[in-house]
Amino acid sequence: MSGENKDDPLHGLAPKLVGLIRLCSALNSKDIDFYRSIDSGIKQESDDVRTKLLDMLNRLVKSSISISTDLDPEQFTIKDGKENDKQNMKLIGDLLDTFFENVEIGMDAYKKSRIHEYDNGAKSGTVGTNTEEEGPDGVKYTYLDDGDNSTSKKLPIQMQHSKIEKPQTKFVPKVDNFEKHPFKPKIDSKPNAVIPFEKSMELVPASEAIPQHYINPYEYEIMNAKYPDWIFSPIEHPYTSVPWKSSPQPGWVDNVEQLKALLSELEKCKVIGVDLEHHDYRTYHGLTSLMQISTDTGKDYIVDPLSAQLRPHLSLLNIVFTNPDIIKVFHGAFMDMMWLQRDLGLYVVSLFDTYWAAKELTLGKYSLAFLLEKYIHFRTSKKWQLADWRIRPLGPEMRNYAKADTHFLIELFGKIQAELIKKPGAMKRVLYHSRKVSNRRFEYATYKPRNATAFGVVSTGGSVPLTPEFQDALFSFDTSRELPWLSLMRSNGIPDTKGPVVEALYKWRDNKARKEDESIRYIMSDFVLTSLANSFSPGAIDQITEAAVLNVINRSARFGSSYYVRKCIKDLTVLIRDVMKQLSRIDLKAWQLAAGTITPPVLSNTKIDAKNVYSSVRDVERLDDEFAGLSSQFEKLNFPGKTDEQTAKCPLEKADPQLFAGKESVGIRYSKGGNSATSVSKKEAKSRLDRIVDRFAKNTERVTLADLQIEEEAKHENANEIQNEEAEHDVDEQRPKREDKNEIITLRKHQNRNNRRRGKVQRNDGESIDLSKRLLEPIDDRKRRRKHKKRSYDPYADSSKQNPNIPLARKRKRRDLGKQATFKK
Repeated sequence: MSGENKDDPLHGLAPKLVGLIRLCSALNSKDIDFYRSIDSGIKQESDDVRTKLLDMLNRLVKSSISISTDLDPEQFTIKDGKENDKQNMKLIGDLLDTFFENVEIGMDAYKKSRIHEYDNGAKSGTVGTNTEEEGPDGVKYTYLDDGDNSTSKKLPIQMQHSKIEKPQTKFVPKVDNFEKHPFKPKIDSKPNAVIPFEKSMELVPASEAIPQHYINPYEYEIMNAKYPDWIFSPIEHPYTSVPWKSSPQPGWVDNVEQLKALLSELEKCKVIGVDLEHHDYRTYHGLTSLMQISTDTGKDYIVDPLSAQLRPHLSLLNIVFTNPDIIKVFHGAFMDMMWLQRDLGLYVVSLFDTYWAAKELTLGKYSLAFLLEKYIHFRTSKKWQLADWRIRPLGPEMRNYAKADTHFLIELFGKIQAELIKKPGAMKRVLYHSRKVSNRRFEYATYKPRNATAFGVVSTGGSVPLTPEFQDALFSFDTSRELPWLSLMRSNGIPDTKGPVVEALYKWRDNKARKEDESIRYIMSDFVLTSLANSFSPGAIDQITEAAVLNVINRSARFGSSYYVRKCIKDLTVLIRDVMKQLSRIDLKAWQLAAGTITPPVLSNTKIDAKNVYSSVRDVERLDDEFAGLSSQFEKLNFPGKTDEQTAKCPLEKADPQLFAGKESVGIRYSKGGNSATSVSKKEAKSRLDRIVDRFAKNTERVTLADLQIEEEAKHENANEIQNEEAEHDVDEQRPKREDKNEIITLRKHQNRNNRRRGKVQRNDGESIDLSKRLLEPIDDRKRRRKHKKRSYDPYADSSKQNPNIPLARKRKRRDLGKQATFKK
């Protein structure tokens, strides 16, 4: 409130507290211990004050605990000594929190006692506030709650989660959360249709990108219907809302007769304002609990979708909701469109979303509360925002809040429309975004496409697909799509190795929520789920007991949803143990490598000791273990159904079971023909490795690239030479010999290949190539071209050297043989 309120109990208390706070701060800044050490009188007096303060604090603690809680006050004591400072500060902090909460409750009660009772205004036929306060900007603001201009008032917990009978138990047909087919629109007719009803209700077959589904039956009408022409021009007589102070109570609609009367009233309108209240805690998919409608005739209505009598007939509102000549004003209609489709079978043509209008006008803030304050000078309250809207009957305050969401919506639309038409193209862009919002469709998670956003599909948040790949096993190791437990892991920083247990717990929670028709948060909160996943590991299966699981739940109980979980301790314990048993037989690191969630180590980053470079190679035991581990990982990843006994035996062992009997073998040695095999013992393998390592260790000379190339060429040429000689020898033996009189007799014919090879060796002996240096050096193409460039003959070269007076030959300029012409006037 503006100005000082002397009736406020804090008005006289605050100045007194200022002096106390300053005195405490001054004492805290002095070095009392120093003065205690130099003056015995100060020491004695400070000890007396300390004892009195300690006694006073303990009496205050016990008094506050006995009043505010059921705990034993004797268990809470502030102790003297610096070693107890941490425990004392925690106790005092908890105490102050309790004090502040009680003070806030008391202040709220005091404020309520100082204002007029709300029912007095309700009995006189009006609702709202008689308070009009002047804000800091000099503008008079109207407040939703009488005498309340704050937006931070708390709602009692019983008003947020009311313990009432579930209204959905009376619905016909009964709620079934185990979807066996795609979501089918809940309509049996199609008013204002352009595409016939029968064609709009055809089941679309599955494709590679999207499963089978039903389209939005009003898809064509939503995207192609023409908005009224008057929306693109200045409105001659803008609508002004009925003043909040004198506005009547909203009409209540909960039966078919009242619905028909409402329908006839809506058909007279050019613009209507609509809003919904939703509940999603005590039901799986959610529940549209209230519908508010305001008309440009100055009337407000509240429709009860929870009425079992009215609910099956609410699709009659499609007569108005799909009429393109009537503008339907929503704010932030993204989820409203889903709730209307899913629960009531309603679709909206000619939607105007004030959220997208605020975005187009770049107002900076886009909430309805901000827009009402900016354009209407009306300040709403967030007090009832989280209320349980299933409560019946609605109290006057709840009706008042519900009505406020749409009462000014038509006037707000008129003022925003006037600004949009001044900006070229702005109105068309807002209407396009509104069409896209209205054209989205609801779908069950089982039939949701992978890229749901691109297809305009929305599903129940956190719902698990009911497909065999996720339901037939405890966990799937699937990381290739946006699955709800993966989002939970990312948001809570859970490592990939915990993924299987998180998935199993998540699917268990989802299955329970479907059966009980409760939200997954009611069954088990995310905090409890992640705590259970992080508290156990495959290496300590014996520690997974019912007591341990209950202890984890008790530690996280203050974060909610522990009531239902406590009834399922036994099931949860068995589930977690089963998951951990399976994980103990799986190499999680190998799975992470296969799934791509981690990258294998890079060899260049591995540090190698140059002096002991061969030490790891000599360790036969380690090499045997590593190869066995690689084999086990391969078998488990590619043949997960086989047991350890099946994967441990190779075909050779089955054929000759005596081959490895009683021997510590690490390999097999085959005969030259491959007909027989013998085992290689670890001792023999170690002897082989030692001989190889010793040979490499002795040869410490640097090996160049040229040496490697020459050696390879020599082997290749020697092999070819031997083959050629053998072939020539065979041919000569078969060919009849003729005596050549002119033949020069030699001992043996040789091809002169070794000479060429020696020439190559001589040319390359002088240079040693550093591979690491040469690979990193850039290639100079110009030097290479100059080296291989053919030399041209210069007839004057020698003469020019002998006589410098002879001019050098000039290079003839190349002529351009293309057609060139210049035209002048």
